[in-house]
Amino acid sequence: MSSVDTQLHAALARALRGVPHHELRHRADALSHRYRAEQVGDATPGMSDALDALAYAVVRMPATFRALRAALAAVERHVDGPLTTHVDLGGGTGAAAWASAALRPDLAIEIVERQPAAVRLGQKLAAGNFSPHWRWTTADVRTWTTGRPVDLITIGYVLNELTTDARRELLYNATRHATTIVVVEPGTPHGHARTLEARALLIEHGFRIAAPCPHQRDCPADWCHFATRLPRTELHRLLKDGTRNFEDEKFTYVVATRHPVRPAAARVIARPASPKHRVVLDLCTSAGTAEQLVVPKSSPAYRAARSTSWGDVW
Repeated sequence: MSSVDTQLHAALARALRGVPHHELRHRADALSHRYRAEQVGDATPGMSDALDALAYAVVRMPATFRALRAALAAVERHVDGPLTTHVDLGGGTGAAAWASAALRPDLAIEIVERQPAAVRLGQKLAAGNFSPHWRWTTADVRTWTTGRPVDLITIGYVLNELTTDARRELLYNATRHATTIVVVEPGTPHGHARTLEARALLIEHGFRIAAPCPHQRDCPADWCHFATRLPRTELHRLLKDGTRNFEDEKFTYVVATRHPVRPAAARVIARPASPKHRVVLDLCTSAGTAEQLVVPKSSPAYRAARSTSWGDVW
């Protein structure tokens, strides 16, 4: 667990002091059901008061932080351009800002969120950690605008809350302000479809895809997603009826930029299999094809294949 993971868990623990766990669990159950069923929309926001915000932060924020950090790490690896300013649209309680700060602590960050309860909790969690570099704006992302250019805009776990027209308007608005845009969605087939929709619009407006795709062609996969493993606290396990001390957050994402890119030759798009004396890798290639590579133990690439993980460059 990284130092920022530890800071986040400590901040959540402080925010939980004095809150009855049975009330928090009731809210967490309701929120989890709504997000799994993708019932959160324009007219039904996921967080309506302080307890909703806290339930969301405890149950979802560590996972979204890990997914967003993975996507932002791809920016570091594949985008060749400056990165000093970051605007997170629909930032909730600040998971993307924490993810940015984990990679670049001096980044100037603005979090735009329409729910005042989420903003207040986000400010409380950030206090004493990264808040001197952060600006919080209470606004609807559908009408947000800024008069200055931005190096990076993140849109994490937001598109599923918007109508098709609102998604397109938000993305178009982002293309007018940012040189690099990161979209992260749940790793479901619907999330993949929304990410492909965003990818197509970004290409249409002159952006180049930097990750995870090693190409600009149509996606060859029926369902492309990734996973990141995160530790669970005791309260997290209690609220989610979990027995394991970890969970895997599945997510899908796209990084698009106007800067030059350092594309991958191929990317591993499924968990590698390790049958006897070989490793099997499912790859998305720079040719725009999905291929399966079998690396036998006799191959010089076997050791590298054994240490390769889902989502890695190959």
